[in-house]
Amino acid sequence: MENRPPRIVGAGICCLDHIVVAPTIPWGDTAQVREYCMQGGGLVATALVACARLGAQTELLSMLGGDVIADQILDELEDERVSAVHVARHPSGASPFSFIHVDDKSGERTIFHRRAAGLEWRGTNRDVVAQAQVVLVDDYYPDLVREVTKAAKDCGVPTVADTTPNEANADWIRDVDVMIAPRHFLRVGGFGGDLDRALDAIHAMGPATVIITLGADGWAASGPDGRARGAAFSVNVVDTVGAGDVFHGAYAFAMAKGWTTPQCAEFASAVAAIKCTRVGGRTGIPTLDKTLEFLRTHSANDWTNVS
Repeated sequence: MENRPPRIVGAGICCLDHIVVAPTIPWGDTAQVREYCMQGGGLVATALVACARLGAQTELLSMLGGDVIADQILDELEDERVSAVHVARHPSGASPFSFIHVDDKSGERTIFHRRAAGLEWRGTNRDVVAQAQVVLVDDYYPDLVREVTKAAKDCGVPTVADTTPNEANADWIRDVDVMIAPRHFLRVGGFGGDLDRALDAIHAMGPATVIITLGADGWAASGPDGRARGAAFSVNVVDTVGAGDVFHGAYAFAMAKGWTTPQCAEFASAVAAIKCTRVGGRTGIPTLDKTLEFLRTHSANDWTNVS
């Protein structure tokens, strides 16, 4: 099993991103665009691209309209070796897209998103879920994520979720094995800087393993084997678009390899850090070899015999 490519299935959004790198200016002013790129985006879709770059076999469950945006999204997924056989297309529907401003000094981003419209999930092929080693989900399409997390639990396949836990998604979070939540959860949950209380709150919703990503401050993890903290890797940050998505995908890949929770989190942190050195949510996603080389020179832990 160790030498076979992990099989990872994702259920959630795939969209198209228009990304501009420019100064942050007052509303109403004009700024020069330093860089522009158009590429696929979306939480689970980008996470699966990361998995594929790392060497996994991947499959996406999602929905798109019948428009040219969908054609562009699907063409790129094919190029990235992410199977989209089970992406349902609705001829009269509208595919989602985003305009993203990346600050040319900090690399931080602001997203303007047009949601999908006229799309309806028509059911999951449970065999696709049952054959996976790990299932990735986000909460963009509630009917899809509820069905897939339930199917994964019934089939004994572990799930990794990308969402901010709240009352609206608590009904399916109870079926999730690994919850990777953003730092935003600390604020909206009223936890301030109390990471232990925030981790406990997510555990109480069901997940056995919880990760909170903290941006430049690294990550915090809690699971059956205890709690751990990790620092962020120091890199030249150009663009943070997709960093969280990539973290989720890399974590799922490492999990499928059977690594410990701290190993999975540090590996995911490295993959996300390398991604941030290039413009675009997917452009800078590294291969497995490049990531392990990075870890062997940047981590205080021993990655010498990991492959």
